Amino acid sequence: MFFHGEHPLSEICVMESFNGTYQEWSGAEKQPISLMVLEEYVQIGFIGSNTRIRWKYSEFSPALSFDSSQTELRHLTGPGRIEVAGRFAFERIQHRQQKQELVWYARPKAKEWIRNGSLLIGLVVAVLLIYSLIVPFLAEKLASTVSVETEQQLGDGVYEALSSGYRIDTARTRLVSDFFVAMKVPSAYSIRIAVVNSGELNAFALPGGRIVVYSALLDKMKSAPELAALLAHEFTHVDRRHATRSIFRKLGSQVFLGLVFGKVGTVSGVLVDHADELRSLTYSRSLEKEADLKGLKILTDRGIDPTGFVDLFDRLGEGGSEGSMPEFLASHPDLQSRTGYIKESSKGVQIKSQPVLDTIFAQLKP
Repeated sequence: MFFHGEHPLSEICVMESFNGTYQEWSGAEKQPISLMVLEEYVQIGFIGSNTRIRWKYSEFSPALSFDSSQTELRHLTGPGRIEVAGRFAFERIQHRQQKQELVWYARPKAKEWIRNGSLLIGLVVAVLLIYSLIVPFLAEKLASTVSVETEQQLGDGVYEALSSGYRIDTARTRLVSDFFVAMKVPSAYSIRIAVVNSGELNAFALPGGRIVVYSALLDKMKSAPELAALLAHEFTHVDRRHATRSIFRKLGSQVFLGLVFGKVGTVSGVLVDHADELRSLTYSRSLEKEADLKGLKILTDRGIDPTGFVDLFDRLGEGGSEGSMPEFLASHPDLQSRTGYIKESSKGVQIKSQPVLDTIFAQLKP
């Protein structure tokens, strides 16, 4: 399942993330956390578990230690004390609190949004009349205006929320990353791959360049072209913005107003809240076909055996139920059709020896 251009969204900082500790009361054990500074609140993720809590900016007080070497956050009405090394977290939180106190027309880019607002009034009126029908469509279209940098920040936020419960296979992560680098696929995105230890057959892409591959899926593969096909497919979801467009369409009304009014931090918070759902995101058949065919072209342009796609489809389709299939099978389970257009589009392709890819793939197998 998983361009550049000037736009107001590209200049809005979505989030900052810091590592620190959380202490529920004086004398209690300090727990390692990841502190995400969002637009409306800070989110505290407890490392090693899926537990997350929020503190609104009105609910806590930030302060610096005596020597300014540490940021301290204390909840005003409940338990909880957070410590983060350095003063940068304090400055970012203070900036967010000050920004919240501004009236909307005093905020950066206000004049630009006022000019654009006159063009949106008619659209908003129409949306209110047929809200449930056109909002998902509009949210998907607005996704194409988000900058690469903003996409990356959104995807990183979702990945961070998911990865607290992951067991990352660092050795295989390095090898699969090396494999993709060896494929020499140019992109405006920084592709970052993670291999997760799991018995689930899955792989997925997130906005901005994150690709997650489950170890059970790697174990199923028998050849380097199969892995090349998987990565080319997932890369296409990133490069063609399928992930961003599909996520925005899925979450529709929850992200639409945030995009329209420039509250990208709100969008980020919505994505983080739905992180577990997004790892099993499915695409339309047209997007899956595009990912197949664009991925196939990546292989054929490099002389990589295109039957890697066919072998991958056949192997994963054997006896798999829809719930156990990776997204690119579950979203479009008509394997006969997909195999057909893959074979038709790869006729006459010249296959080259791939010693580098073969060597890396061999190291991935137990």
